[in-house]
Amino acid sequence: MRPVVSIITPVYNENKTLRRNIKNIQQALTENISYEIIIVDDNSPDGSGEIADELAMKNPNIRVLHRQSKQGLGTAYKEGFHLSTGDLIVSMDSDLSHDPRYIPEMIKAISEADIIIGSRLIKGGRIIGRTFTRDALSILTNNIIRILTGINLRDWTSGLRVYKRTVWEDIMPNVNCDKWDFQFESLYKSLKKGYTVREVPITFYERADGESKFSIREGLTFLASLFKIMLELE
Repeated sequence: MRPVVSIITPVYNENKTLRRNIKNIQQALTENISYEIIIVDDNSPDGSGEIADELAMKNPNIRVLHRQSKQGLGTAYKEGFHLSTGDLIVSMDSDLSHDPRYIPEMIKAISEADIIIGSRLIKGGRIIGRTFTRDALSILTNNIIRILTGINLRDWTSGLRVYKRTVWEDIMPNVNCDKWDFQFESLYKSLKKGYTVREVPITFYERADGESKFSIREGLTFLASLFKIMLELE
């Protein structure tokens, strides 16, 4: 039977969280939801790829894509999509920042929009465990995006999303960013093409283990990409 939902979760050095994340997904999705999990490993030196293979051997609905080098979040999602078969595409982190218990609610909400965002920044949403500086930076970035675009979405940078497959097939060939800026570009180009987006509140948890992939360089790259993408579409 064709999976209704394809969950794509990129992995880089997540050997401390990967097993738990997959278990959480399996527990959150009821038997009424047909799904597959696609783990995209960017050649993690910490053994995450081997753990992914072990999980796939035990679970027929888990597939693993091994890449030869660290190529970035955006390309991981796009390559993972080529392995997917679901009518709905879920993107989520593998570091326990995203709680999969929200996925069933987001799947239900997709009947009201083309893309559902798990939002930390609307009423009912929260961020737990981050420093004040990181919280302030996230809020400021999203406020700047909202002002510049004139589009009243609160959480442009959330990575927990549900897309209709038809939207992904239409948009992704024109999405060129391969890092964190992928989140903005994919959403902005979807909106510009007339697709609808709805936010549902979630609680976002700072990663449970390991080191954050975010850096000042990544932040500057994101800002540069934001302006470039908007200018191209104006």
